[in-house]
Amino acid sequence: MSGALPRFRRVVPQFAVSPSTTTRMTTDDFRARLLQHAKVVVDRAPRATSEAATSQFLVLPFFSLLGYDPLNPDEIIPEAHASFSDKFKNRVDYAICLGGEPAIGVECKKVGALNEGHRGELKGYFNAVPSIKLGILTDGVIWQLYSDTVRDNMLDDDPFVTLDLREVATGALADHQLDALQRLRREVFDPRNVGADARRKLHVASYLAVLERMFAQPDEAMVRTLMAAAGIDGRRTGRMIEEHAPVVHEAMQAFLDRKILARVGFAERADLVRVAPEGVSTVTTVADDTTAAVTIPSAGDSVRLDDGIITTETERAVFEYVIRRLPFLIDRDEALYQKLTNLYPRDYKTRFTVCYKQDRNGRLFNFQELSQEPRYRFEFPDTGAVVQTSTLGDIDQELLTAYMKRVAELG
Repeated sequence: MSGALPRFRRVVPQFAVSPSTTTRMTTDDFRARLLQHAKVVVDRAPRATSEAATSQFLVLPFFSLLGYDPLNPDEIIPEAHASFSDKFKNRVDYAICLGGEPAIGVECKKVGALNEGHRGELKGYFNAVPSIKLGILTDGVIWQLYSDTVRDNMLDDDPFVTLDLREVATGALADHQLDALQRLRREVFDPRNVGADARRKLHVASYLAVLERMFAQPDEAMVRTLMAAAGIDGRRTGRMIEEHAPVVHEAMQAFLDRKILARVGFAERADLVRVAPEGVSTVTTVADDTTAAVTIPSAGDSVRLDDGIITTETERAVFEYVIRRLPFLIDRDEALYQKLTNLYPRDYKTRFTVCYKQDRNGRLFNFQELSQEPRYRFEFPDTGAVVQTSTLGDIDQELLTAYMKRVAELG
């Protein structure tokens, strides 16, 4: 190889995305790309052992996902600063510009090193640059979004949205999180709307907290309001309020159940009611902090199929529990609700299983009915967990984990 010059292959960065590509991106496309990015982040995070590595491997690709070009110095400025004096300098790791002005300030830390103290650096820059309307604090895995909902051009103490990509990688993405990220995409981001949108999300969170508290334990004001709206006759004495409080609680819970089950097509299923028929044994389950009766017929009641396999009513009831309980366990995410229709039972001579899309790779658990207490045995193949219990609610955490894993794997 005398005198021969080595040839170099031009490497095009994988995070470069053209504006035309992002413009055509639908919500479903964005969700799918976000899920894929989250999986890559989970894989790379252990090797991001410095701030520089975190920025290079995790943060810059996220900017690209949102449609910004990390290679354009007019769009993303590293080590952006705004100084009041030579003594006091305010800077962030990145400033994202729109129309030639900084609009988003981003402070990055090493994976796993994020803490509240780092908010001060972001706050100094945010407060010093009037055109900045969104502050982001991240370690590449956790993303905290800040605005100025209390005082103009003064960073809030708390984020209005927090996103953990480890959760997203399992398919857990709430609607409000997806909505917030959608609004950050380059082709739709409007700095003027950030504060209003943040205030709306904070108000929604506050109302949700109140509603959750009311659903768990309706107070006197709530009971009186609903009694008046329902036209309940009688003088509102303390005794009457006390008598109606548990009735109101039951009605509110039934309403919530119906709305959730309606989203997966089970609202009119008579076999999913909470009252057990007379003469039928029940197990106690917990749904959203309330006790419910799930119908579990005796093992003697069974159905024999043509292939000789016996599917007992208990096994049928276990599957009914799965499709009724999962809507309460998963986060408020329409896509996850719709995917519940991919669940189905599969019965074998030695075991009963519940699967997602595929018999083998999609299996959530194996179930066996025991002849003594505890009455039920569940085996979860992915985690190796074995749950022996007489209370179906004891499988909730393993059930949710198995479902989310299958959704992440099989779509």
